[in-house]
Amino acid sequence: MPQTKEGQPPAPGGRRGLSTAREVLRVLVYLMDHPDGVRADEIAAVVGKSTSTAYYLLVSLCEEGFAVHDRGGLYRAAALTDGLVPAAEDEQESWKTSSARAVDALFARTRKRSYFGVVRAGAIEIAEVRGRQGVARMPGLGTQIRDNLHALAMGKVVLARLSDRALERYVRRGLPRYTPSTIEDPAALRAELTKVRHQGFAVDREEFDEDFCCVAAPAIDDRGRLAGILGLSVTARGFDSERRELGRAVREIALRAYVGASR
Repeated sequence: MPQTKEGQPPAPGGRRGLSTAREVLRVLVYLMDHPDGVRADEIAAVVGKSTSTAYYLLVSLCEEGFAVHDRGGLYRAAALTDGLVPAAEDEQESWKTSSARAVDALFARTRKRSYFGVVRAGAIEIAEVRGRQGVARMPGLGTQIRDNLHALAMGKVVLARLSDRALERYVRRGLPRYTPSTIEDPAALRAELTKVRHQGFAVDREEFDEDFCCVAAPAIDDRGRLAGILGLSVTARGFDSERRELGRAVREIALRAYVGASR
């Protein structure tokens, strides 16, 4: 095998591969510095390449979950990628059974509509749900949780694990107000996330929708990674009367969900 001057094997693809890697990193840094989004032709100017090359670089970042392409045609850095390392695909497959069991266990214990979310492409996707008629349902179920993280317990769990830089990017986009209870002040949000990290679970009481409350906790694998978010929804009356018990149930089941699952 040919060696470099330092005695190390050359990078796969040689100079061309290294050049492409540098271009991808330049694009990602540019996206991070422009949280409002950019167009492909702007990226083309940044890297000094054709628009088709810019599209290739942007699509590659989107496919790997480091960027998102919104409906307005803009590309943005994914808010949830910094500090959250996705698991390999084979491990994700092995976790499906664990997440299903966790949701089943939470619903059986609380009789509240229960959810399991995973972080994909800069958003939280609901992968599992259990419930019955008459049990409070998450507003917008079936859609991604992306820009309303600060108003939902599942979103707070993820925000609490972000790096300072990633959290700052999220906050800079603004904290939309959904109800009078929504946290709109960045300092108040940071204080809330500190509480989430301390107690091991997050709550929201009518912060996203009237008479809708949630409790959620992180499901951590045996390598310390965030495998997903376990949560439940409940009415305001139920939340007020059972808050302590619901928090304990979500936290305990989430803690057991992925023990040994990735081995």
